[in-house]
Amino acid sequence: MSLTELINLMENEMSYQEDFINKIAPYVQAWRDFYGWGVASAIIAQACLESAYGRSKKAQSNNFFGLKYRDGRVTCNSGYLIDTSSEQLPDGTYITIKTKWYAFADMNTGVEGYFQFIDTGNYAPAKTQTTPEGYLQALKDCGYATSKNYVQNNMKVIETYNLTKYDGGKPMYSNSPLVNYVDISPHNYGPRKSVDGITIHHMAGNLSVKTCGQVFHRKNASSNYGVNGRDVGMYCEEKYGACTSSNKANDMRMITIEVANEICAPYWTISAESMDTLVTLCTDICKRNGIKKLVWSDNKSDRINHRNGANMTMHCDFASTACPGPFLKQCMANIAMLVTQRLESEVTPTPASGYMLNGYNYSPVFDPVFYSNTYADLKFAFNDNAEALWNHFITFGMNEFRQASAEFNPQVYKDNYEDLRNAYGDDNPMYYWHYVAFGKNEGRSAI
Repeated sequence: MSLTELINLMENEMSYQEDFINKIAPYVQAWRDFYGWGVASAIIAQACLESAYGRSKKAQSNNFFGLKYRDGRVTCNSGYLIDTSSEQLPDGTYITIKTKWYAFADMNTGVEGYFQFIDTGNYAPAKTQTTPEGYLQALKDCGYATSKNYVQNNMKVIETYNLTKYDGGKPMYSNSPLVNYVDISPHNYGPRKSVDGITIHHMAGNLSVKTCGQVFHRKNASSNYGVNGRDVGMYCEEKYGACTSSNKANDMRMITIEVANEICAPYWTISAESMDTLVTLCTDICKRNGIKKLVWSDNKSDRINHRNGANMTMHCDFASTACPGPFLKQCMANIAMLVTQRLESEVTPTPASGYMLNGYNYSPVFDPVFYSNTYADLKFAFNDNAEALWNHFITFGMNEFRQASAEFNPQVYKDNYEDLRNAYGDDNPMYYWHYVAFGKNEGRSAI
């Protein structure tokens, strides 16, 4: 073999190894953030060596960390395989073992399996480490590896490929702490420069956050988040533009969210619980990305060009699709209002502080116990969860003219006062506002 051929061979091998690192690193970072422990550079190096950069037999079953099968210890696996492996004994000699090893459906669950495997008391000392060398040494001391040079070998990989760049300090972009399910899609537009708004989609079905992630893998797509009830899935980290809205320019600047439909065509409604989670998620996104307010515009040109402060868009702005459906389209202005109110005044409703909205105490028109007991659908959905009931009331209840306290019947209030009907017409929330702002003090009756 000539020197040129040798150099080409070495360069091809380096390129192959770098490609494996680029593929597995986002999964390691995402699951590290989800579990709240682990040093990404060390874990990526482990995957490189344990799987021969993805070429070992076990790696073909997405076991990249040499995880031996233990019944019930890992829940995300898809079974096991039987394979051989060499292990170093304390005296330096090697033996060959043949045993069961975990098998996983894909790279994402293979990395998740690693975190599940060592998320036990046995490895507690490792989970408190913040440096790659400290993490690797603690793992070895806890019995994870038998090789005498385990730490040194992994550190060499870290140094060769500068893997500490995946550790860092505070990242430019963080991800939502509301996430309780992670399935990173390999499809994204790459690193983004900034985030200045949100695009809300519907799933066109009542998909769980897990199923939504599986769909993205099949369709070569992604969104940053998915919502169903209280569950929040993450499929693309916020630092990347997700492939969601049929428009790269939009997706590179917006955080995209898919929401499950409680009822499908023709209205494509979402549940009150999903709406509350969606508003909470949008508020969190805005807070972490420095977005001071969420602004909706009925003018499509304003939306797609981000004019007049508009920073919400829809899938149908860029493609021939019904997404996000008529229900969510009607809710966009209210969603923007609620998110902005939370950003401007983060008041958690309590009996002591009252139920505050736009600086007014809505306690005279809202009693969570009365509200829940009066409406069977709310009782079923929220039981006695006061915060969820309050969020439903300000998102839907006032628009639907629901009675939420014994002292205020909105229909009676409207029927009793012609001046209010002339002033507010069918703008239902204004009747609640007038009562708490003026009517109660004026001695007006609402029962």
